Amino acid sequence: MTPVVWALPMAVGGFVLGWLSARLTEWVTPPEEMPLIRWRSAAVRDPLVQIGLAAVWAAIPFLLGGDDVLRWLEAGLLALPLMQVGVTDLRTRYVYTVIAGIGLLIGLAIGWHVHGAVWWWSAIGAVGGAIAFGLLYGLGRLMYRGGEPMARGDITIAAMVGAGAASQAAAALIYGVIASGILALGVLVVARSRKVYMPYGPGLCLGGLITLLFLR
Repeated sequence: MTPVVWALPMAVGGFVLGWLSARLTEWVTPPEEMPLIRWRSAAVRDPLVQIGLAAVWAAIPFLLGGDDVLRWLEAGLLALPLMQVGVTDLRTRYVYTVIAGIGLLIGLAIGWHVHGAVWWWSAIGAVGGAIAFGLLYGLGRLMYRGGEPMARGDITIAAMVGAGAASQAAAALIYGVIASGILALGVLVVARSRKVYMPYGPGLCLGGLITLLFLR
């Protein structure tokens, strides 16, 4: 079957999986944050997550190529926490540990297989991502004299991204830092202050998606 034939069922699968992810996220979302999730209908719990995942899943057969449906599904599953965590962090500036933790476990389980590496590359990517952003977090605390320009949840996101990217973890984190820098610059301009949280989470997740879809 050609990628064109697979595009529609993959898109539907991504949309449904996005619904399940959004529903799970609602269960751990504080009541005061709930108004930030729009279009909470029976079929559409979170339009950004569901439509975004549908688009990513539809693109996977074209971008990954071949006819390995299992690998396509694994790649789609890796994209799920990246999309959910990125959207949630963008909205609320908060990382729900249970969601990022599930993403980390998914990355450790199948990230290495999607990227054609041996299993321990996912573990190396997770540890490397956590260490790198742990050091950045500590450096930020020193520079801002006890303030937190970067949230501690970004360390968990970096570990999740590294696990999913496996042997491509360095590339994923570099792309993530570049994307985060662009977003952070926008925040600084809008807020007109250096003492604000930088939106590293969405940028990191975007770096993970870029690596997942375009690097092998």
